[in-house]
Amino acid sequence: MKKLKIGERSSYLIIISVFLILVNVTLGVFLISLSQRALTAQIEGRMLDIANTAADMLDGDDLKKLKKEDYDTKEYQDIIKTLQGFQSNIQLQYIYCIQRVGEKEFAFSVDATKDDPGEFGDPIVYTDALYEASLGTASVDKVPYEDAWGRFYSAYSPVFDSIGGVARIVAVDFSADWYENEVFALVRTVLIICGLSLLAGCLIGFVITERTRKRNRRLYAQLNSLADNVEDLLREVSNTIHTEHNHPLRSDTDGTGSEAGDLSRKITSMQEDLRKEIACVHRMAYIDALTSVGNTAAYLDAGKRLNQQIRSGVARFCVATFDLNGLKQINDNYGHDNGDKALVDAAGILVKVFGKGNVFRAGGDEFIVIVPDSSAEDMDRLFRQTDEVLAEENKTVKSYRLPLSISKGYAVYDKETDADLKSVFRRADEAMYQDKTDYYLHNGGSPR
Repeated sequence: MKKLKIGERSSYLIIISVFLILVNVTLGVFLISLSQRALTAQIEGRMLDIANTAADMLDGDDLKKLKKEDYDTKEYQDIIKTLQGFQSNIQLQYIYCIQRVGEKEFAFSVDATKDDPGEFGDPIVYTDALYEASLGTASVDKVPYEDAWGRFYSAYSPVFDSIGGVARIVAVDFSADWYENEVFALVRTVLIICGLSLLAGCLIGFVITERTRKRNRRLYAQLNSLADNVEDLLREVSNTIHTEHNHPLRSDTDGTGSEAGDLSRKITSMQEDLRKEIACVHRMAYIDALTSVGNTAAYLDAGKRLNQQIRSGVARFCVATFDLNGLKQINDNYGHDNGDKALVDAAGILVKVFGKGNVFRAGGDEFIVIVPDSSAEDMDRLFRQTDEVLAEENKTVKSYRLPLSISKGYAVYDKETDADLKSVFRRADEAMYQDKTDYYLHNGGSPR
């Protein structure tokens, strides 16, 4: 007697199981790639935030004047103390200043490292990101480099002098091992989730197939027991056919069809959870954790789109910059927690006026707003509205007790003079700093 082949339903179950496993593997590979890009963008944004904040705290004119023999001067030591403040409180390896000495040649300027600092004037390893910063745009290394101190990824931020030139560059070094371990940790998590999902799919498919195979074995045994008597065999087959006609759904009573559905639902549920996790990582890469507005990475992405519009000749926008007055006074008198609350309140005011998607925190207490399809008249109206919302906000009692004050300035894109977003931003920033200077002139204190 010939053995019966596996039934049509069993074949379908095996095919579906294999298909779901292949889909899960493909999705896992895609999500690993997506999560790696998202985390890399988040880390790079954090590195840029630190470098930009440090650069904002330095005076380009003072840096430009320093020489090696000025080491013992107060100006030199003040800069070292400023940089060391970052190294002491933030998880970074080194922070120092760089001077450009040739077309693609760079050297140490002020190095805040306490042990084995770079000597003033010693050459710096060239990277494309460093060169981009020397042209006025903050940038991050995409690949690690190696020097006498080890392997690093670095973020570079230009320090501008009073005439808008790049006086020096602030470099922030992060260990390449730390950077790569952070990325690998997320990849490893995704691999574990995908592996568990794949294992669950294999186990469920195995259980379904095994139950189907056992059922067929029982059927084979029953047929073999009837082989000795043809009449009994024919009668039994006839009874079986009659039973199947009267009970068309009997083949599902063992739960096989339900288990196949469970396989699909469970794998789909795991995939959906993983998609949500990746979406969360992606949001973290572009949202400032304190104020919930866009961060530096989000601003750079918006800048790329605007620069493309400028090159295409269709750009029409304004840039506004804002800076919270008196934040140091709040921090000193009422604590940094209240300083953070003041930043959150300031961000909320800007969001009410300009919309959440247009507001970016550039680091520290500075915000940038991009207003598309706007004119000077629009900006004047929006600035008046900002003053009104600010005044209304100041009617409420705050834990930091001081009224909020925000310096502001804007610039309108001019296709005749502005080659890129950076030139519009600089004019807006100059207007904001003039407003800030006027504020402290009338209210006392220092803008720094």
